[in-house]
Amino acid sequence: MDFGILLLGPVEFRLDGSRDVPGTPKERLTLTALALDAGHPVTLDTLVHRVWDDRPPSKPRASLHAYAARIRRRLRTAACPALLLQGAHAYTLEIDPDLVDWHRYRRLTDEARALSGGGDTAGALARLTEADGLWHGEPLAGLTGLWAEGTRTHFTEKRLAATLTRTAIELGLGRHAELVPDLTALLDAHPTDETIAAQLMTAAYGSGRQGDALRAYDSVRRRLSEELGSDPGEALSRVHRLVLDRAPVAELLPRPAPAQPSPAAPHTLPGHGDLVGRERELGLITNVGTPGDTGTADPSGAGGGAGGGGVIALQTIAGMPGVGKSLLAVHAARLLAGRYPDGQVLLDLRTHAPGRQGLSAQAALFTLLRVFGVAADSIPADPDERTSLWRTLLSNRRAVIVLDDAADAEQVRPLLPGSSPSLVIVTSRRRLTGLPGVRSLFLDILPATDAAALFRRLVGDDRVRDPEDVARIVRLCGHLPLAVELAAGRLASRPSWTTSHLVEKLTRTPGRLAEIRDGFREIARVFEMSYHALTQERRKAFRLLSLHFGATFGPHAAAALTGLSLDATERALDSLLDDHLLSEPAPERFQFHDLVGEYARLLAAMEDSPAERDLAQGRLIHFYLQASRRAARMIHPRRFRYEPTTPSPGGGSAFALPEWRDAQEARDWLARERAGLVAAEQCARTRGRPFEAALLAGALAGFLEEDGHWSEAQRMHGPAARHWSAVGDARGEAAALIDLAGAQSRASRYSRALSSAHRALDLAGATGDPETEAEVRHLLGVIHWHLGRHGTALTFQSATLELRRRTGDAWQIARCRNNMGITHLFIGDYEASEESFHSALKGFRSCGDEREVARVLNNLSDLHIHRGERNIARRVALESLALLERIGSDTERASAQVNLANTMIAESESDEMLALYREALSVFRGVGDLRNSAATLHSIGDALHAVGRTTEAILHYKGAWTAARDIGAAHEESEARRALAALENLG
Repeated sequence: MDFGILLLGPVEFRLDGSRDVPGTPKERLTLTALALDAGHPVTLDTLVHRVWDDRPPSKPRASLHAYAARIRRRLRTAACPALLLQGAHAYTLEIDPDLVDWHRYRRLTDEARALSGGGDTAGALARLTEADGLWHGEPLAGLTGLWAEGTRTHFTEKRLAATLTRTAIELGLGRHAELVPDLTALLDAHPTDETIAAQLMTAAYGSGRQGDALRAYDSVRRRLSEELGSDPGEALSRVHRLVLDRAPVAELLPRPAPAQPSPAAPHTLPGHGDLVGRERELGLITNVGTPGDTGTADPSGAGGGAGGGGVIALQTIAGMPGVGKSLLAVHAARLLAGRYPDGQVLLDLRTHAPGRQGLSAQAALFTLLRVFGVAADSIPADPDERTSLWRTLLSNRRAVIVLDDAADAEQVRPLLPGSSPSLVIVTSRRRLTGLPGVRSLFLDILPATDAAALFRRLVGDDRVRDPEDVARIVRLCGHLPLAVELAAGRLASRPSWTTSHLVEKLTRTPGRLAEIRDGFREIARVFEMSYHALTQERRKAFRLLSLHFGATFGPHAAAALTGLSLDATERALDSLLDDHLLSEPAPERFQFHDLVGEYARLLAAMEDSPAERDLAQGRLIHFYLQASRRAARMIHPRRFRYEPTTPSPGGGSAFALPEWRDAQEARDWLARERAGLVAAEQCARTRGRPFEAALLAGALAGFLEEDGHWSEAQRMHGPAARHWSAVGDARGEAAALIDLAGAQSRASRYSRALSSAHRALDLAGATGDPETEAEVRHLLGVIHWHLGRHGTALTFQSATLELRRRTGDAWQIARCRNNMGITHLFIGDYEASEESFHSALKGFRSCGDEREVARVLNNLSDLHIHRGERNIARRVALESLALLERIGSDTERASAQVNLANTMIAESESDEMLALYREALSVFRGVGDLRNSAATLHSIGDALHAVGRTTEAILHYKGAWTAARDIGAAHEESEARRALAALENLG
């Protein structure tokens, strides 16, 4: 059987001459990720990274399992010699690597180099020709994403390296004229590649075209100068001189240098502790050129041309202070020693060394040249000549050089060794951009398990008997390696201390920063150098941003805190990101690391007056108030809300507000900022701003109610009602009580909801406000319906409808009709229910409210289920769910999923049916919706009973009965008791 997996072109299966393309791009990416590590397990985390570039969907593992199932099905259908095996948190593609074209390509090119080195040029050319025939287009064609693009680049550069190897062999065989066109095209594609230029000059000169050879040199020289600010290296300059001297063409070919004594390779790497964790990051540095690598360099030397020069490998490691950049770099350099026999060197550029001045690029070059054996009086003073000497020195050496604690790209650029097989690893607190051939690695804090392992290793197992204490200590250290090391060192140096005593020290007021130290260092000093490198404006922004109420914040909230314009704020955020004093966990969302945030707040307390801090947080509260009220109007333009005539303090201030294209974007913004908004209301309420707190609670009421944040809503609306009562504003108090009763009802606290609603009804009557009265009566109808008092509910709903008809508000009338349709459904009056639902649909559609249309459709589906009209019910449920997938909340989608499941036949669709129920139940439980949880448990019981799983059904009925009884949901309680009784009678 002729079978293969093709990556060197569109990703495909090959089977007996035909080709089969896997379905979706993500499926092809998954196949690629597995095929690159053929025969080896690939963890789910690695697959998630490769398929989604660290921006996965909400349930990436479920998607991966689906892709793997499809790939496995294709392999089985083809009866091919490959298996996809699932292990613990990993998948393995068991296949002969030679059946993957990329692995076959690498084997053939490796054999070719070995044969060439042994003098078998014919064998080498045959292998290279066979390898090149494996390509059938752009590798991984059609696949997008950073990982896919990096892998594609790596494949392409490997092909270029093999092409140069083949060309070098053919030049040695005297095939000059036929190589000129291909080499000309290659140089056009890689205009600064000196190896290609040297080969083209040799081919042109060997064909009798000296002028063309010199023009090729001049073109490359100009491009190097203009684009990289450098001159041609010694190898290309040598070819140029020989062409000018009209030397025999054989002399232009690269020859191994004669054996001669050379100075001992320098080894200046410092001693270092063990590296805990960091396997993925270490692999990215040390496994360059292995399957799955996305780099642009090849430390093995294979990336070089025939002359032995390689593509420069430049690895940068960036991250916040104390995250372990230097340790990782040194550890990687030591592991790579066997592949870089000409030296392993570390140079501390001292950008953040306390009390020491950072090295200039020229001082660093002087030090490096001395380390590699150049006499001091032989080092030129001219900067360009010094750089040229450094590059010449390393042009044929294989060394790994760590440039530690770099300031910026300008400091590093002169230290790069040009065309060389060496590897340079640069560490920096800043993100370095603008360097040729750079591979960037961001180093984050340690995972909790690795941080705990580091602490235990440093302290010793005999001192860490309580794993919970260790977990708390490393959490208080923010999982930052240096902080963990300092805390461990402090405990190790105090034999009488226990881990619980250290926990108590770290949690003691005023904070952790002073306690995370040893005899020589403290964590705050590590942050201090980065802070003092900032401009005055950036320092002020750094301090004020730490006063934000939530864990993350957006640029508009940051602008309010700092008092800067939005443009100036975004520039400040970019600067703090580049210095790794802030992180960006999601696009346009920023956060401090725990310890950096505490350091910034400490600075704010010392350097900014109480009035300045209060003013900054006051601006943030007023921004949140303006933005959330605007969002509420977009999301719920018809929702009942109170607008006081008295403006809020600071309400006239102009803030840069987010621009939302539609209600969904406004809702998404509220969801992202929720923690900050809730904390802002609490801050306003507890720090003498009750008016702003009450307004903010009212603005957030609709969002919090619909998204299931009912506990937070109740904590806000109660104090808001008390505030309006204290200032004698009856309409404001009634509005806050309506919001409170709505949240209480959603949380199944029906007796409290009734009490709040009746107080609001009394206030509405006292003020003679028909709009408030209609809203309260509507709410009372809902609460009584939840309690199973359908007659009372219908009475309130009828009264509400009469009040709404007087105003002629079509949307409010449709809302009433929808609620009445639900009540009629539960009473059993299906005809009245259908009439009400269709009236509501007509009203909402006339108002253009798709979300309410979806809700009515969901209710109408329920009606058809009760009538036994399963097909109609399913069609309507799918229509509702399609709308809610686009514009609904999680709880609304969950309700629609329940109705869709209700339309299914348990005997033939039980798996899908139970999956929908259980997913909805998870949502209801997550938000504390006990009534819907009880109803869904009952539905699961029905489905299990229908397929004969009686014991499981009884457990679910009992759960439904208990939940309904606890909240007083009479309908759900009676249904559950009836189901249990029926099963007992059967037994």
